[in-house]
Amino acid sequence: MPVLAPDATYDEFREYTVRLRGALPDVELRDLWSWRQKLLGVRFDIGRGYQSQLPPDEQNLTNNEREAKVYAEAKSQGRSIEKLPERSPHWI
Repeated sequence: MPVLAPDATYDEFREYTVRLRGALPDVELRDLWSWRQKLLGVRFDIGRGYQSQLPPDEQNLTNNEREAKVYAEAKSQGRSIEKLPERSPHWI
């Protein structure tokens, strides 16, 4: 049985659901429809927007690997790299 298309109307959804599960009360069908609409609206952010802005040789590096690369490049240029001391929050 084919899967219902994401752009299906409520009537198509109702027919599809009745074919799969049999007759259902209208309240349950409306509830299932609202859940379907919510689930179709879920989007996953995998960070590709930010990663695509990086140079090609850094796009597949983790943050730690990228930090190590920047550190190594700075050291090779003769720069002295020191981490700043952690400051306590102002409310303490």
